[in-house]
Amino acid sequence: MILRIGLDFDNTIANYDQAFPEVARILGYGTETLNKRDLKLDLLKQPDGETAWQKVQGLVYGKFIDLASLYSGVFEFVLRALSGNNEVFIVSHKTQLGHFDESRTPLRQAATNWLISQKLVGDSDSKIQLQNVFYAETRDEKINKIAELKLDVFIDDLDEVLSDKSFPKETKKILFGYATSTNQEISTMLSWREVGDELFGEIDSSVILAGAKFICPELNCTSVQRVEGRGNSKIFRVETSDGSIALKVYPDLAVDNRLRRNAEWQALNFLQQNKMRVPKPVQTDSELNWSLIEWIDGAPADPQNQVHLDQAASFIKNLHQASRAITSGNEFGLATEACLNPLFIENQINNRLTALKSVEDSALREFIDEDLSPTLARSIENTRQLMLDDYDAILDQKYWTLSPSDFGLHNAIATPQGDLVFFDFEYFGWDDPVKLTADVCLHPGMSLAESAQQRWISEAKKLFADDSNFGMRLNALYPLYAIRWALIMLNEYRADKIKNRLNAQSRMQSDIRGAQLKQLEKAKSMLKNADRTVL
Repeated sequence: MILRIGLDFDNTIANYDQAFPEVARILGYGTETLNKRDLKLDLLKQPDGETAWQKVQGLVYGKFIDLASLYSGVFEFVLRALSGNNEVFIVSHKTQLGHFDESRTPLRQAATNWLISQKLVGDSDSKIQLQNVFYAETRDEKINKIAELKLDVFIDDLDEVLSDKSFPKETKKILFGYATSTNQEISTMLSWREVGDELFGEIDSSVILAGAKFICPELNCTSVQRVEGRGNSKIFRVETSDGSIALKVYPDLAVDNRLRRNAEWQALNFLQQNKMRVPKPVQTDSELNWSLIEWIDGAPADPQNQVHLDQAASFIKNLHQASRAITSGNEFGLATEACLNPLFIENQINNRLTALKSVEDSALREFIDEDLSPTLARSIENTRQLMLDDYDAILDQKYWTLSPSDFGLHNAIATPQGDLVFFDFEYFGWDDPVKLTADVCLHPGMSLAESAQQRWISEAKKLFADDSNFGMRLNALYPLYAIRWALIMLNEYRADKIKNRLNAQSRMQSDIRGAQLKQLEKAKSMLKNADRTVL
């Protein structure tokens, strides 16, 4: 079904979260608030607060509109809509000039220029047409325009617009963001990808083809095939006249704000520069939150193959050497969930436990209360006895190493020539090499035999020999990493994590409960590692 879709502009397309505090600072208002909502409350408490608030508004929507950003996912939504031959309109309640704006910047022209600069509006088939952008002086005028355009759907951040008695009843109403509505005819959605899934279903091949051509216009794409993943990102194999290429659709930033695409793109470029065996980065797009990466043909690496294990050890050796050659640690941030002292791990474990407490499941509760929690208490006590004052101390930076943070043969492809190519660097950054070593042994995707684990640990000890406390930390922290992994395996029970899993693994949709029970059994097996001594 072809839809006529309307979008509001302010706080629906344009995100002013950073713009409002910045303009307040420019105007000299003394406030430390970091978002629009708190800033408004703060300003209204001050003398002439209403005037101050209107001054900020007038400048944000006009002279300083370039401080705004697109809401994450809106670009992807428009691409999905237009690639399906739907029509997209923007209808905004916006006056000609802003309040108390001495520059007298025309608000409507500023908004239009911003939309064009953001590549959301233009002449191409992948952009909203300029003639489909409308501004209204009043709310009534805006609602009349929505009715006049005979829109099938309208998305707005204001409940009072969608709930207005004159709003056309035949138009589907979607309230965007964190606002709530008592109107049962209004659907509330937190992210643009959620809106897209509601209106169009899953991202399909036509969207991927359109996106690949947008990111890299010179590509002559012929077909697309979805590749089932194990992680959290959607992977597609795109066939072009020059061969295959991988397109990666990262998780919804409105649900998971970790900058996975940025981390991976930076890592791939760094690793390529250091001549390490990873896919070549082709092109990336920050607004779509998609990347194009070299497609690698081959077979999955084999954790039981000693040659493959040796190549993995060699990869980490080369990565560590490249880490040591970096003169400034600021080039990369910390790896996702880096653990630079035991408190980091303890806090991560407690955060995961807290997230699972709201899950009503008797089998899960029994495992946590009777098995995992007592093991955790015992492990923390033992770790504190082994590490003493070092328990609270941050590891000296000279011992840090760059880490993929999800490294292992589960993320490697064996080429026909016998070489391994490693992939998946969404969590890349600085970390304690003990965590890297333990994760390789414990990662459920590896399933290493104990003999292979010991060989891996032996190689790691040689590689990180300049760290005299490496062995002690590995023995002390291994039980905590095992507990952490047991909790990671229970992500299928968490509403905030299952969305990412479903994003990558479409088959899981049909049997989420089966996946949960399977992961619970794996978590029970993983917990047994907390009682192992590895050195």
